[in-house]
Amino acid sequence: MRCFFRDIAVFAAAAVLVCGFAAGASAGGLARWYMSVAVLLGAVSWRWAVQPAVHRAAAALAELACRPLRLVHKMLVRPAQMRLQAAQSRRRACRKAKKSAKIKKSAEKRLQKPSKVLYN
Repeated sequence: MRCFFRDIAVFAAAAVLVCGFAAGASAGGLARWYMSVAVLLGAVSWRWAVQPAVHRAAAALAELACRPLRLVHKMLVRPAQMRLQAAQSRRRACRKAKKSAKIKKSAEKRLQKPSKVLYN
């Protein structure tokens, strides 16, 4: 939608210039009804015939401009993210293993000696 309004603004500016030239070139120096109709037909034909091709060309140009950035992302950023995630998961697993070992060890320490259990 944003491109549509930009296209209309550009076309309106061009239409003002064309109508100004046509009015200056006409015998009376005023804009005529057929000049307005010509501007309207020009806007409609631009909208239906030229604008889709211009937008496709702009999209293809943007795709070409962004391709090196995608390549950099694929070759540098994504592997770095994967290494970072792997390191974080290793750290989490190590912490979890330490914690479970500590809990297991402390559970063993809480038990009384068998000799005390027998004589109590």
